[in-house]
Amino acid sequence: MGYESPIERTKLYDVPAIELAKSIIEKDPTAHIHIPMLADKAGINEFKLKVGFRELFQCQPISVSTAIVPKKAKGLLEDTDDTIDQIASRAGFETYSGFSTAFKKAFQISPTEYRNKHNQTNSAA
Repeated sequence: MGYESPIERTKLYDVPAIELAKSIIEKDPTAHIHIPMLADKAGINEFKLKVGFRELFQCQPISVSTAIVPKKAKGLLEDTDDTIDQIASRAGFETYSGFSTAFKKAFQISPTEYRNKHNQTNSAA
């Protein structure tokens, strides 16, 4: 298994369900999966899911999603001509400002600035 810290409160028979929950999030991080729905899909109760996530991955389930979504958006900024509003929507954000804030937090640059720099780099090459 190779987890960073010993598992103290999570039963070994719950580990596959917790790993399944993580893979569900990774497969579609923009689905805004709520804990009750995620627990149901993984076949585990909410409490065990939250505790198990903390023990196995040292984070909450939402942290997995918030780490993946900006990376996906970054790829969309690089590979598509979609507007930033369209990319924000595809990445699961309801507003441009929410998207911009999350992107800046992840990459220390706004989506617009990132796209402009990326386009300049590609046109200079």
